[in-house]
Amino acid sequence: MTITSYQVQNILRTYARQLSRGQRLARARSSAEENLADRVNLSIEARRKQVIEKITSEIVANIGSRAPGLKESWGGVEDAALARLSTEYGQKLAIRQDEHSGRLMFNVVDEQSGEVLRSLGAEESAGLQQRLYRITQEVIDENMLS
Repeated sequence: MTITSYQVQNILRTYARQLSRGQRLARARSSAEENLADRVNLSIEARRKQVIEKITSEIVANIGSRAPGLKESWGGVEDAALARLSTEYGQKLAIRQDEHSGRLMFNVVDEQSGEVLRSLGAEESAGLQQRLYRITQEVIDENMLS
């Protein structure tokens, strides 16, 4: 029995097709696995950010209505954030909720006596509230388990 050159070429062509198909499938599998791993990591980070924002919003919304120094359910996050904000501002700050608008208003307080030295305006209070929000996010992120 003799093997013709046509048969040898046909076998080699078939073998080459099988190899290239296998390589394409392997690349597709590895690409799919990488994409899945990336999606899972992004989803975990997005979920973490979402949780931090939800907790921050709740804390900042409730911070004006609680008594100063009271460490309720957040383990002193409010006090830590307010202390950091006061340090950045350069003077001790206290927060109160405006009765009419419901917005947070800031007061500058004497550190020794605890007396209110002056009340800050609405515009300055709004800027401080935004900064308090960002600081609270940072404190929560630092304290949150990875």
